[in-house]
Amino acid sequence: MSAVLLSTDLLGMSKITGAAQRAGCRLAVAASGGDLVARLTAAPARLVAIDLTTTRIDLAPLIAELRALAEPPAAVLAFGPHVHEERLQSARDAGCDAVLSRGQFHATADAIFGQYAD
Repeated sequence: MSAVLLSTDLLGMSKITGAAQRAGCRLAVAASGGDLVARLTAAPARLVAIDLTTTRIDLAPLIAELRALAEPPAAVLAFGPHVHEERLQSARDAGCDAVLSRGQFHATADAIFGQYAD
């Protein structure tokens, strides 16, 4: 697997899935932190993209758990609305490799997923 997206936003998921397909990147979707870790344990991925609007995620422990996997992802990227400055900062503080506004992520998604294409 190339990448896993943690998101519960169906509309956003559609756009992101399309970007991954255009880039030739195999993308799986997880709806919770537990689901994300289970998917990565079963089939490691090089990229994890976390939608910060996903409910019920405690980011710092989740990032620590991802880093501790036998085969951790090469990159953990988080994105969210630019007006959620505190949430974006918490993603930086938690150790995400990149933190983008939702607009930045969608504008560069093809290129991002292209870096992790099969």
